[in-house]
Amino acid sequence: MFRMALGFIFAVLIGAFTSAQAQENTSVIDRVKDRGELVVGIRQDNPPHSFINEQGDWVGFDVDIANAVAEKLGVKMKRVPVDEITRITYLQNGKIDMAAASMSHTWKRDDAVDFSQTYFWSAQTFLVRKDGAKNLKDLVGKKVGMNRGSHSIGNWKKWLEKNGYEVNEEDIIEFGNKQIAMNAVLSGKIAGWAEDAEVLANYAKPNPELIVLSGEAIGMKQDGLGVIENDSKMRDAINHALQQIESSGEYLPIYNRWFGPDSDTPVPLDNRIEVWPGG
Repeated sequence: MFRMALGFIFAVLIGAFTSAQAQENTSVIDRVKDRGELVVGIRQDNPPHSFINEQGDWVGFDVDIANAVAEKLGVKMKRVPVDEITRITYLQNGKIDMAAASMSHTWKRDDAVDFSQTYFWSAQTFLVRKDGAKNLKDLVGKKVGMNRGSHSIGNWKKWLEKNGYEVNEEDIIEFGNKQIAMNAVLSGKIAGWAEDAEVLANYAKPNPELIVLSGEAIGMKQDGLGVIENDSKMRDAINHALQQIESSGEYLPIYNRWFGPDSDTPVPLDNRIEVWPGG
């Protein structure tokens, strides 16, 4: 009886190990297809990429791109709210299958997760008061705001070093909320807030006291869709979907809806998603 009990326990353990190992060896895209649903991490505070509009709808460029990707994969999309930190940790712990969260592809982030091809291009600069800084040089030595987890922090430090200025960590204030960061600029608590230019333009639009510094950038922005690290099958599936969106002509209407010349935040489209030969 004792031997039978041991045998049963051993069989259960082996079965659990085998199941876990099979799960580990299965690509995320296989699980997405099996359940018929792509779980996507999307931000709610980052207009025009993704935000809650006045009608209470969750909308934006990233929302439309994620919807289109799910459609190309032949599955439904489930949205999960993320922020600067959770868009990566949720990928790592399997809470989401893909992050469509205005996430710029950087070497540092590439150590934590993998990225699709670039699907959006922009630059980073500062939001300032109209009666304040006129250029980037005017912000040197002053308190400035950055979003927690944003690569604008590194871009500002590199800009300072490149131009011969000392980096003072105490001058960089990190915010976990974009509205609070904008209000800090309005009240004069900080001299500027660094973010993606199109996001800053959206926050500046209803505030005549604010302006986006133009003609200068602290760094470039190249967004990719985030996927779990070392899952080439999943990454290939997402890249294939993006290329289908581009080659079918669907990308441009989505882009123009949010960034075209008639939108609230025009961003000239100087790049396009690369489409690989099918042979």
